[in-house]
Amino acid sequence: MWRRLRWILLAIVVALAAAVITAVIVEKPALDDDEQAVDVAWKPLRDSLDARYATLDAAVTQLNALGESDRSVTKALVADLAAWRKAVDSGSATDQADAANELEGTGLRLRANVLGSPRLNQDGTLTGTIAAFDTATPPVEQVKAYNNAVRTYEDDRTDTLRRVVALMFGFGARPLFSVPA
Repeated sequence: MWRRLRWILLAIVVALAAAVITAVIVEKPALDDDEQAVDVAWKPLRDSLDARYATLDAAVTQLNALGESDRSVTKALVADLAAWRKAVDSGSATDQADAANELEGTGLRLRANVLGSPRLNQDGTLTGTIAAFDTATPPVEQVKAYNNAVRTYEDDRTDTLRRVVALMFGFGARPLFSVPA
């Protein structure tokens, strides 16, 4: 009885090992391709965002010139722009997308602060910079292409069989990107 049980356990272990090896051989290349598609779709979007965030740099300069460097939105912009530059320097599309999402929210806060403040709203240069930020939205096709690539990657990464492979090889989550209206 014990002898037979040992052979059965050995057969189960060998079958599991073969299944894991097969899953890695079959599924890892698909995950690599999906992850690379996300990175490829991010590059043109990132280039569009560089121009958009240059307007936020200009807004910080103008806020400082108006004596608004202590305003919380100014501090948030400085921090978020630094995070964006650091993410771009690191080359990580994930970090860049996270930083871009933060900057989009802070850009909305900036617009609300400027348009809601009677004093700041009177500064034509600052309101012009806010208008430039609003008009420098990335092309919708680029945002859709990136988000579609992320959805495909996330669907594959969290698939039952691929989830194990993704965990084994460190395939992490990728954020969607949204431009608030």
